[in-house]
Amino acid sequence: MTELHASCRRDFDVYDRLRALGIDLGRREDSISPAKGRRICSLTFTPSGLVFTSGTGGGTGPVTNDDKDVEAGYEAGREAGIKHVRALHWGLDPFGTLNDVWYCVKCIGMVNSAGGGAFSKSPRVVDGYTKVFHDVFGGPLSQFATDGLDQSLSGWHTRSAVAGFDLPGHCRIEPEMIVQIDPSLALRIVRERGPHI
Repeated sequence: MTELHASCRRDFDVYDRLRALGIDLGRREDSISPAKGRRICSLTFTPSGLVFTSGTGGGTGPVTNDDKDVEAGYEAGREAGIKHVRALHWGLDPFGTLNDVWYCVKCIGMVNSAGGGAFSKSPRVVDGYTKVFHDVFGGPLSQFATDGLDQSLSGWHTRSAVAGFDLPGHCRIEPEMIVQIDPSLALRIVRERGPHI
């Protein structure tokens, strides 16, 4: 295994954090449906260890600059973040666990809102999604952080938070996430189950 930088190492079990956060991982069939008849997969594993999530929706309806609406968007982002954590858990199972996520790489968050510069608060909406990954894997926004610094930064990620979209199902937010796992684990998954789930 590659030796990770100290900022990405975790001395905590991700599942202990999930319990403390009250996040239930549910059942496999609730997060990962069978391939038959699906247009897209939930996750794609690459031999390099990058794992890509498909976009998932959170909340319903467009977001305006109204503060209450933005906070409802933030909660929708949190809902989507929990969906992705669940998908990652079940996508790694039975080969690995969420503890095998080395670090988060990139989030793209698309917000259902008016275009043309009419909406300016997409970063706050996508923060709901981002905070889930900080809370679970470690990051400056984590509720476990002290003075803006967590024990690990493995949930910290680059991000785009963009607005002006009419999203499928009229959801408030549709984010995607890319995470890094050990390439040897990714190769095993690709060889034994295939890259898509």
